[in-house]
Amino acid sequence: MTNEERMEMIGGMVEGLSNRLATEGGPPQDWARLITSLAVMGNPDQALAIFNNAIEVFEGNPGALDVIRAAGSQAGVAE
Repeated sequence: MTNEERMEMIGGMVEGLSNRLATEGGPPQDWARLITSLAVMGNPDQALAIFNNAIEVFEGNPGALDVIRAAGSQAGVAE
């Protein structure tokens, strides 16, 4: 598999995860995976938007917020 093919495959997986979370929701670990993946792929604005959305989704759930904030920190988008 070429590097280009690998990046295309990863991009498809990230897009699928994003679509699933937008329509069905999911556990904080999935949101964290999306945030960090977007940052690694060079999409910090998208990572920040997902981070902010996740903070709203998990408002009132301290454990989930810890997971989201850790991912935001790792991705460089947390406050």
